[in-house]
Amino acid sequence: MARDYVADNLATPRLDHLFPNMAEFDRSVTTWPWLRRDIDHPYRADRRNPIVGFINRDEASILTASARLFAGRAGLEIGAWRGWSTAHLISSGLGSLHVVEPLLADPDWRAEFEAVVRAAGGEATTILVPEPSPAAVTRLGQSGARWSFAFIDGDHDGEAPARDALACLPYLEPTAMVLFHDLVSPHVAQGLRAMERAGWSVMAYQTAQMVGVAWRGDVAPVAHRPDPEQTWSVPDHLRGIAIAGVAGA
Repeated sequence: MARDYVADNLATPRLDHLFPNMAEFDRSVTTWPWLRRDIDHPYRADRRNPIVGFINRDEASILTASARLFAGRAGLEIGAWRGWSTAHLISSGLGSLHVVEPLLADPDWRAEFEAVVRAAGGEATTILVPEPSPAAVTRLGQSGARWSFAFIDGDHDGEAPARDALACLPYLEPTAMVLFHDLVSPHVAQGLRAMERAGWSVMAYQTAQMVGVAWRGDVAPVAHRPDPEQTWSVPDHLRGIAIAGVAGA
């Protein structure tokens, strides 16, 4: 039976009660080609949209700990779906959080999302932006927004992840960090590579879908030991990128 994993030095808040429609599914519900089906960690999704999975607890622990490094500072989330990752970002203590998610233009979707934000304690600090990225990111940046932390988990197709990364770049603080989810996809990896080409340090975390991190300035990424009970591999498109918790990384 699949079991959750969180590294010994990390923890994740229990936010399940905020998501009554979250359930565990067999990975066969989705045909996304980059889903790793050989990692025995639970796959959870909303009952109404089971083909779109949430970040798992391993990934959530990395996200929460990373964002906590910037407690009190401004954060940005690109792609929030039902708000599972948003709730974790709120729990980290960010001073403010812009959430760019075009699905929020739907009144019912937004009402449910706002209820999650309130219950997570982020009503006063979370700004919902019901627009597509990267245009929304550029608009916010040109209006004066600056961010110390960003989580990119939006459109995973083609050049979209790289466009999102490049849109953030001019508006990130001198000390900043950017996380990417689903690095097993070569398209998402191009977002991390774009940060690397811009002079940022980069690394990957071995999780079910892999998390990428780019950072600069007076900060270092959180440590992570991959689940020792899994058999891990590294996709060819990530060659040359250090892996957290792996010898030589």
